[in-house]
Amino acid sequence: MVSIVVFHILLLLLGLGIASRAIPTQLVSNMLGYLHKTIGITTPSAQQVRMVALIWIGSTVIIVDGCILLLLFIASVSNSG
Repeated sequence: MVSIVVFHILLLLLGLGIASRAIPTQLVSNMLGYLHKTIGITTPSAQQVRMVALIWIGSTVIIVDGCILLLLFIASVSNSG
């Protein structure tokens, strides 16, 4: 439970750092470039870097939360008590 809360807090702080421009654009661009090249998709332009990074963070949170909820649902349904 604590790890889920820590995960959300860290991603929230990362998103706030990117949105408030506390994290340099070049660093965000390098990280996104590495991620996009690893999975084989086009890297965003310099004007789109911050928005794409926030979309990646939001998508990650939604996917992780969805997996946790699915796990809890399957565990509650399979409980033969």
